[in-house]
Amino acid sequence: MSESSQISVSRPSVPSGVLVRRAVVADRDDVWPLVLELPRHDPEREAFERSFGPLLAALDTYFAVAELPDRGVVGYLLANRHLTFASSGIVCRVEEVAVLPSHRRQGIGRLLLESAEDWAAEVGARRVGLATGLSKEFYVSGGYAETAGFFTKRVEAPASPGSSGGDAPWAPSTVAAD
Repeated sequence: MSESSQISVSRPSVPSGVLVRRAVVADRDDVWPLVLELPRHDPEREAFERSFGPLLAALDTYFAVAELPDRGVVGYLLANRHLTFASSGIVCRVEEVAVLPSHRRQGIGRLLLESAEDWAAEVGARRVGLATGLSKEFYVSGGYAETAGFFTKRVEAPASPGSSGGDAPWAPSTVAAD
């Protein structure tokens, strides 16, 4: 392919000093306003507080923040890994990506996504996936291809505090084999 026929993708210049790192407990109050930026969700602060620590500690979770020296945390990404049959092994799924509106279109989301891709490679993933309805161009420009639709359905959690959900700390359920 000749140089003149190649498609040029203009990438935003990333602000200097952006640090993408694993989230820590001290990031809690900086991440919450970013969670509120996520479209089509109704996050609850109480659920956020219950989930923050377990997400930091979960071995199958990648929770990163983007930080600027003069501004602090301006973005975050939450991803996890799981086994599948169809992909012949580990798949990583980006669950949430958010950047403060004042810092969007500066390459920060791309840095967060690239850090998740690096983590996926480190853990032996065969594929990285994500669902989006609003930022398709961003993901396509990063090399992602639309391969399927994604559907969600809200379910009601049990009301009793001792059951999964409620006020109990999160823990994976165990199913006994017969």
